[in-house]
Amino acid sequence: MSIATVALLLLTSFGIQGKPPTLDPTYGMPIPKLGNLAAHRAKDAEWIWSSTVKDTQTVYFRHSVDLPQKPIKAMLYVTADNFFDLWMNGIELGKTVPSKTDGNVWSRVRVYDVTAMMTAGLTQFSVLATNAGGAAGMLFRLEIDGKPVLFSDDSWKVTESEPSSDWQSTAFDDSSWQRATVESNVGEGVWGGQLTHWPVPLSATAPYLAHMSLPAVAMADASSDLKWRPIPKDDVINGPTKSGSPWTVVYDFGKELTGRAVVTAMTPVGVKLGTGESAEEAIEKPYTTAEVSLGAAPAYTAYTAMRYVALTFSDETAVARVHVSYDHLYYPVTYQGSFDCSDPLLTKVWYTGAYTAHLCMQEDIWDAPKRDRARWMGDLHVSGEVINNVFLDKFLMEQTMTRLRQEAQGGRPETEMPAGNVNGIPGYSCAWIAGLADFYRHTGDSEYLKKQHQALITMVAFLHTELGPDGLFGDTHKQWPFVDWAPEFNGDTPQARAATHLFFVKAAHEAEFLFRELVDTENAYKAEAWAKELTQVAQSKLAGSDGTFGDRRQENAMAIYSGVAKPDQIAAIYLNVLQPGSKAWGYVATPYYNNYILDAMTQSGHMGDAMVFVRNYWGGMLVEGATSWWEGYDPSWPKKRFHSHLQADDGTGYFVSLSHGWSAGPTNWLTERVLGVRSTGGGFATCEINPNLGLLTWATGTVPTPHGPIVVRIEKFGGKYRVKTTIPKGVQARIGSVALKAGTQTVTIDSPM
Repeated sequence: MSIATVALLLLTSFGIQGKPPTLDPTYGMPIPKLGNLAAHRAKDAEWIWSSTVKDTQTVYFRHSVDLPQKPIKAMLYVTADNFFDLWMNGIELGKTVPSKTDGNVWSRVRVYDVTAMMTAGLTQFSVLATNAGGAAGMLFRLEIDGKPVLFSDDSWKVTESEPSSDWQSTAFDDSSWQRATVESNVGEGVWGGQLTHWPVPLSATAPYLAHMSLPAVAMADASSDLKWRPIPKDDVINGPTKSGSPWTVVYDFGKELTGRAVVTAMTPVGVKLGTGESAEEAIEKPYTTAEVSLGAAPAYTAYTAMRYVALTFSDETAVARVHVSYDHLYYPVTYQGSFDCSDPLLTKVWYTGAYTAHLCMQEDIWDAPKRDRARWMGDLHVSGEVINNVFLDKFLMEQTMTRLRQEAQGGRPETEMPAGNVNGIPGYSCAWIAGLADFYRHTGDSEYLKKQHQALITMVAFLHTELGPDGLFGDTHKQWPFVDWAPEFNGDTPQARAATHLFFVKAAHEAEFLFRELVDTENAYKAEAWAKELTQVAQSKLAGSDGTFGDRRQENAMAIYSGVAKPDQIAAIYLNVLQPGSKAWGYVATPYYNNYILDAMTQSGHMGDAMVFVRNYWGGMLVEGATSWWEGYDPSWPKKRFHSHLQADDGTGYFVSLSHGWSAGPTNWLTERVLGVRSTGGGFATCEINPNLGLLTWATGTVPTPHGPIVVRIEKFGGKYRVKTTIPKGVQARIGSVALKAGTQTVTIDSPM
């Protein structure tokens, strides 16, 4: 009997029947037989840069290739974000320059036929790349007689110092230059699959992803204020009776999906395809576009996240007969966790978070399947815990955490400190330690933890070097002390430094836990002492006389989450900062940091207020049509054409993701704070169940463990809680001071104040 079947039988006995309110089309699907989880696709170029990324930055690259004979055909593919200048054996081949009408010059790969210039022997390639701002990278691929022989990767030499004038020559000595830093695989990261003229498909995917064909559910004319109608059975669509200009039809797939739209035509017709997570994005500023000649053979959009695809026909097309469907690409998992309660909206919130995290499970666990399509540890600290609570997946979690930590190492020996912070963000190094602890508490994977032992030691050592002379986080390495996309929290400010220091305390506590599980007593004692030192410094230099740690929600939430705030300070923080309606609520916080704010509100003893917050904030997204959680949101932002008003990443508009893993925190909160099920030992060897129904009358759900599911149902009963639990063998669980035996039992406890 499978784990899912056991969980379903247990849920039925606890009063849960039928399919839950999830939009995940793969819910309940059997796991298909796929390729080897450890398999990797063929090597291709990587986006590379210097070890640091800065605005208005110039970086120099060099690499050579030694051919045994003159090739029959030699093709070169290169681009850079933002611009490049390319030389071959000191001869300039070409360059890109800024354009007033094109902000994505980098997305069009330059192709050079260098057959006439290639000879047997050594050939030197040199690239000068400039970054105007934001993300930066250089991409290079050389094919000889149809086979790739040189890629951009970490074997390239790089410098930011202006070299001598002969630096493009074969004789130049670049031995003092550094190895390049890999920013992302081609087709991934902030650049995604947006390249044109790249020589191989960017939609090639990992063998452990599965496909599901889904139909469009409605369509609308873009010029008719989006009056949705059913898809015609014969697939015939008519253009405007009086046109004279191109016309657009939008198809709705009913929910956020990952993959690509598929379009075929019964009669040949030219069409422009545009994708969007909102209908307005697909029409006004599509995230991906393609101009195709439709026929019986299918045409595809780029691999991305979307809900809508817009088809724009020329003014010469009066009638078209097209069929639109969706190739949904997903990582197969089983829903082992569950949640239900007396408030249907909160139940829907739980499943929306689970679906959001699932959408982010692609080749790795990405921040989002549209943008950035990259590994970000802060995002994973939230979405990874959702994955732990819902799917208990190990492969993709371990792969993603390992790669994040390896990237920070920068090619240095594992016994040395990393080259920088995880993702270049000090707080994300803390999130890596905390995320590793969360993962181990759920899975108990001691072999994986042992493999990370040395990486944990050196990361803790590196974080020590980030402190200033006063013992506070000092941004010593001048990386990016990002905390949140909110004023004063996305750069080097006192508020960002304070919140980051408080996260250091959490990381030190979690490092102590991990070292003790590794039986590394020496480092456990050191981490314990460091946590105390960091806490003392925070109390002496960050805590105010009024008991708060500033006037904003972010740093105060982290003071509670990290365990720094004392009981009287927690009360003051809530009264002055976290209580809804206080001045601090006039400042934006993203769904990401509202995860920590929500937890801090609950730890402050205000579960009722926390529930109202979830209903108004995440429930507000549902009211506005969300099918997965958005990257940025505030209930006060305009509702008409809502997507164009969303804010994130220091900007506003359609680029903001409508499926972002860092926004899924309420799923964890409902499992860990409402059901109250929290692992305290590796693999749920020990756990505590401290339910808090707040405004609810009942709640029930399952939490997956390596030993089988824990099932809990809580009901209010005469001022007390009646708690029915099923505990698998191998789990030592407690409700308060009451030890629970393996099997099913019911206890009555006092309800929280």
